[in-house]
Amino acid sequence: MLRPIVPAAPSFRDGAVFSDNYGDTYWSLDGGLDETRHVFLTGNDLPARWQMRGRFTILETGFGTGLNFLCAWKLFRETTPAGARLHYLSVDKHPLRHGDLARLYRQWPELAPLGTELLERYPPIIPGFHRLHLDGGRVALTLLWGEAAEMLAQVEASVDALFLDGFAPSRNPDMWSEALFAQLGRLAASGASFATYSAAGKVGRGMTAAGFAVEKRPGFGRKREMLCGRFAGMAEQETPRDRRAMVIGGGIAGCLVAERLAARGWSIDLIERRDGLARETSGNPAGVLQPVPSADGSRLSRLTLAGFHYALRRLQEFLSPKLIWQQCGVLRLARDDKQIDRQRRIAESGLLPPEVLRWVDVDEASALAGWRVPAPGWWFPQGGWVHPPSLCDAALRAAGDAVRLHPQREVAELLRTDNGWRAVDATGTVIAEAPVAILANGHLARRFAVSAMLPLRPVRGQITCIPAEPGRTIKAVVAREGYVTPATSFGVHVVGATYEEGSTDELAREDDHRANLARLKQLVPDFAATVDAVRVAGRAGIRCVGPDRLPLVGAIPGSEGLFGLLGLGSRGLVYAPLCAELLACDIEGEPLPLERDLADGLAPAARLDVSR
Repeated sequence: MLRPIVPAAPSFRDGAVFSDNYGDTYWSLDGGLDETRHVFLTGNDLPARWQMRGRFTILETGFGTGLNFLCAWKLFRETTPAGARLHYLSVDKHPLRHGDLARLYRQWPELAPLGTELLERYPPIIPGFHRLHLDGGRVALTLLWGEAAEMLAQVEASVDALFLDGFAPSRNPDMWSEALFAQLGRLAASGASFATYSAAGKVGRGMTAAGFAVEKRPGFGRKREMLCGRFAGMAEQETPRDRRAMVIGGGIAGCLVAERLAARGWSIDLIERRDGLARETSGNPAGVLQPVPSADGSRLSRLTLAGFHYALRRLQEFLSPKLIWQQCGVLRLARDDKQIDRQRRIAESGLLPPEVLRWVDVDEASALAGWRVPAPGWWFPQGGWVHPPSLCDAALRAAGDAVRLHPQREVAELLRTDNGWRAVDATGTVIAEAPVAILANGHLARRFAVSAMLPLRPVRGQITCIPAEPGRTIKAVVAREGYVTPATSFGVHVVGATYEEGSTDELAREDDHRANLARLKQLVPDFAATVDAVRVAGRAGIRCVGPDRLPLVGAIPGSEGLFGLLGLGSRGLVYAPLCAELLACDIEGEPLPLERDLADGLAPAARLDVSR
């Protein structure tokens, strides 16, 4: 069961920020910037330690004002080469609101540009993991909103430096618990360091028990002492790696994972059996972007909420002028009285802030849609529709020369070699070879002997396109069993979609158009009455689903260097961006962008067990 996050309510006095809940300051009264540099940067021997590394990972307990992060980021960009990458993970039970941070950052002119970039991507205050890409992708900030020990138990990472910056142990004993110290020991890499302003005996004993050699050093300002230490072992040397991969499938799954690997310095051969990108289900003129909230914190709910907000940030980061999407809001109508009660209870629970989800009655829902609708429901003001082919195009533009596209090349078999994998066509001709292979070709992945065991099913879906006309405007996506979009850039409203398991027939059918128009009538009856059924068109595509309609992401069992990003079903726009980042982190050995239990549950090996 997820619990709502209660934001911090700081007070501003005498140039400092106080937490009235904990009766403590967010930084030293002797100076916040100087304290951060003395305690956390110098205390962890930075920048010297990260100057020897291509990638460095910091974990912080207590994000607070973000001051430590901004200082670390500024120093990192000033002291490392362009190819270096910083992962910074930070947990907070009571995050500050966006407006409070904006007020604070005006006090630090030297950090203002970085603060502005952070605030542009600052996530909503909802439980869970939130991955942000900053500084052109050089810095990945993962914010963990929730109880520290609980959140750290969900982290999968190898941490090089620890910033322990919760409120003082005497003020916030829950933060400095045995469970938290145990997690710090689990996450520490060989030779990892830690630093904290605290010199409390409880902290020293806890870090010693976690495997750190602890020492006292001079503190900052009026604080006489602080603690630092090193984890057992020597820091591992980074070894060169052959960063080449081939990705099979040129839809949103394949294009997005290719872009995520390219951002990490990989070279990718992208193989697509059609004559260009997004020619199958990813070729629809519009797809809906919305999460699926629940009261019980189900895997579906947590994954779609995380994926939804990550997708929004990525859409805003892609600079391609050809990326087509509209953040028009999504209205999801309730089916019946039982669902009305459920939707209203979730919307009013406080779990999600109103900028993410609101409950609206029939009158407000109708005003938002621009047409009378038959039921109340959920309003997602940040939701909308996306043109999947333009997203594929934007991803490959971002990847640049790192990706080589092989159109109209169908892989007949995937063969293991001494050096990795070889993709061959029906004549035995080699299409590409690489140490790593990634299957992103939906249900067709089962054609290969090495992946024939995967629990994937084809599902045929057909959309219907209605010509847009003046004076017949829909202002938001309206959804229930089906959906209808506002007029897209291509001059059509998209209505969808049918759901037919087992079929791989890609020809559009008149019966399915009639079924979609019947769905439209249930959503927006007056609008449906204006539609001329003779003038509609559409297309069918074959989706791919797993045993529980969650994607399969990770290593394919029994085949070293073979991975999959499969089973996106009808939620590809929500799943694909975050799952592509997850897979790239898994391959690279980087901190994962979402909770361990979610990542483990998406792994193909775990899904094989589900299907039995």
